[in-house]
Amino acid sequence: MIGDSVGALGWDKLKGRRPGLGLIALCLVVACSESFLPAWAVIDLRAVAALVEVEGKPGRARPDPGDDVQVSILVVDQGAPASDEQGVPALTPDLLQWAFAACVPLPTLIGPPICGDVIQPCDGCTGTPPDDRLAFPVVRFQVPSAAELQAAGADRVLVQGVICADGPPAADAIIQFILGETDDLNPCEDPNDEGRFVSVTIPIEPTPDDPNLHPEISNLFLDGRSWPPPYDQSVPRTAPREGCKADLDGLSDAEREKHPSAGSEASSIELSVTEDSLQAYIVDEMTRTEEMQVSWLTDGGEFERTFSFITDLPATVLTFWRPLVDVPEDGLLVRFNFVIRDGRGGTDWVERGLCVLPAPADESPP
Repeated sequence: MIGDSVGALGWDKLKGRRPGLGLIALCLVVACSESFLPAWAVIDLRAVAALVEVEGKPGRARPDPGDDVQVSILVVDQGAPASDEQGVPALTPDLLQWAFAACVPLPTLIGPPICGDVIQPCDGCTGTPPDDRLAFPVVRFQVPSAAELQAAGADRVLVQGVICADGPPAADAIIQFILGETDDLNPCEDPNDEGRFVSVTIPIEPTPDDPNLHPEISNLFLDGRSWPPPYDQSVPRTAPREGCKADLDGLSDAEREKHPSAGSEASSIELSVTEDSLQAYIVDEMTRTEEMQVSWLTDGGEFERTFSFITDLPATVLTFWRPLVDVPEDGLLVRFNFVIRDGRGGTDWVERGLCVLPAPADESPP
């Protein structure tokens, strides 16, 4: 189950071989754009959340020793332009390749977590390239036994590695990163490719009789009404950034009017979570209630804030988003990602989209 230390392995030995399932807390080493734009502005490749599912224990956010876990990583990017290649659609994000290792961390007092013994096998830890062009990173492995974790002095496990867009990760950089040597590393084999180092910490459940459960987003409203189709459940990864006006054909006038015009007034976006998402728990004999952090992310327009918090019932929070002032004649597809975290390892996310249309000819943006 636990293999060699990372330092003793060649990269080929870090490749996993078998499935499993779980939900996690995500620490992204290079998660955000290297610009001074607000954190809500998605202008390049970002890994923004990770979800663990525990096999046979629906809803669990943290595994027990010996559990099989599945870790799914949410990767976002600014919408891609239409493809120039016949029959090959553009992807948002671009074709992803990745390489990860699951491991037991070394005991450290300060600094980022560092891999110690590698957990093997790890199914899905390498996708270079993945079998499916539309695949996102999903890794599966079995958490070590209680005895193995105790021997290592560990109360958590790690998933660490690299995600690259349209090119393979750099094997040497991955090994150095996992060993804690993070200075001046290019994550991808081609330094011109976009890439991100990712480190995911998965706590072991300390109270199996009262486990932490994932929160759940229950509703999203735009200007007090249901989110309009056709992007009311998700946004196709193959949908180009420009030309969304054609996607509105077949909608009713009322549905079409819910999509904003360039330069129009700010729209309210209201997010609700289920009442059960605000879970009570005990720390040092004191009962506390989770506080839900909400991250607002978009690749177009402006949010008034990056984060909001839900601390009590009703479990709802509202923010405002202002569309772009200028868009193409055939419309601009704006992608939104909404991520919630309970601060104890639980998370949930949803994706939505809006087609921003040009302002009517008799109007001009403010």
